[in-house]
Amino acid sequence: MDPYIEDPTRWTGFHDRLISHLAEEIQRSLPETYYAEVQDRVYLQEPERWIVPDIRLSERPEEHSGATRPAGERGTGAIIVEVPRFEVREPYIEIRDNRTGDRVVTVIEVPSPENKTKGGEGADLYRAKQRDLLRSSTNLVEIDLLRGGDHVASVPLARLAPRRPFHYLVVVRRGSDPERREVYPIRLAEPLPEVSMPLRKPDTDVRVDLQVLFERVYEGGAYWKRVDYAAPPAPPPGGGRRRLGQGASRQACVGSHGSTRWYPLSR
Repeated sequence: MDPYIEDPTRWTGFHDRLISHLAEEIQRSLPETYYAEVQDRVYLQEPERWIVPDIRLSERPEEHSGATRPAGERGTGAIIVEVPRFEVREPYIEIRDNRTGDRVVTVIEVPSPENKTKGGEGADLYRAKQRDLLRSSTNLVEIDLLRGGDHVASVPLARLAPRRPFHYLVVVRRGSDPERREVYPIRLAEPLPEVSMPLRKPDTDVRVDLQVLFERVYEGGAYWKRVDYAAPPAPPPGGGRRRLGQGASRQACVGSHGSTRWYPLSR
């Protein structure tokens, strides 16, 4: 994984590309009766920071009525602050089986920064859907490629203490064995794992090599042209809920056209 891809200015586009490529990769290996479909979770959200150019200030109309306020009288007019909400679209993948009326068999989520921001609409919707899935027989695969934000995967973080520090996380929950999780803790210097995507029993899992997929998306999106590897990544090393391991002064980045690039990581 490349921490520079986590920058908010790059993540949305990368996330969209990753979901699209992942759905295509899964589809190539699915049995005949299954198909993978990209769905969108759409909601409105207010800007979190006061840097959105669409925020406008205006005075109440009565302030311009032409009436003269007596000297010494306290003003009662309020300014109007317009905070337009913006639409957030979060793609995810459903694997369906047309033998059972297109029933959803597996859901694959790649959490966004909004999903990992406590108290936000994105986090609430993610948690609500996660709870519904965990109460059902549907398989759930969560691929968390963001170091920052809250822990949202369907396994308690305390249960992963023996494997810390880690920076990314994949969790597979099988509907046929709901109290067990297949967990892939990933350190920054490690390649992304090959992950099993469960289907209905007795059908065989679909295996997806996430590192190969990441490299395909990275190359296809020409991210080596967009990223300034001389600057620190965002979030910076040591930030977020998972700290980078000591000794990670530099890490291998996915190579463009087969080469290996290195980017600096400040301690």
